[in-house]
Amino acid sequence: MADRRGTSEEIDCRIVYVGPSGGGKSTTVRAVHERLETGTRSALLAPARADGGTPLTDLLTVDLGMLAGRNLRLQLLTAPGEIRRAAVRGRVLSGADGLIFVADSAPDRLEANKDALAAIRLTVRELGHSEIPPMVFQYNKRDLPGAVPEEELERVLNPTGQPAFSSVAYRREGVIEPLTALSERVVRTLA
Repeated sequence: MADRRGTSEEIDCRIVYVGPSGGGKSTTVRAVHERLETGTRSALLAPARADGGTPLTDLLTVDLGMLAGRNLRLQLLTAPGEIRRAAVRGRVLSGADGLIFVADSAPDRLEANKDALAAIRLTVRELGHSEIPPMVFQYNKRDLPGAVPEEELERVLNPTGQPAFSSVAYRREGVIEPLTALSERVVRTLA
């Protein structure tokens, strides 16, 4: 939930990138960092393992300006997609105001997408919430030969028709739109 810090002049909203391991969550956050103006973003904290995976989480803070006399910031984090990292995922998802599900469009990753979505729902329930926070979908790796058609991703992952966007994160394409759409939804809940 948004941290209003009591009488402080700041509101921090937690946006968490979720999805299967290797789907492009960290690449997306790096691309967002590169696309934003220097004065609106923090330094990117992005530890990496030798195999390129993320051991804990990436963190980027984005300053959105003022809302009702308070400085509004987004804290962008990545949640690990690996099943064995459920405890870390739970800590990252705790207090999330919104989720961006980064789906891998590779044909052989459809089951991994479904498993990751199920794991997120389970983690949210284990945290004591009956519903997942507002979520948008980012269908990543759309440049792959034989990429799963978006219609199928919608049918399998997003049957309720939440906002969905195509991306090629390593090219920095389609990474701002899902963040903008989710940020607008989250900010409306604060007004």
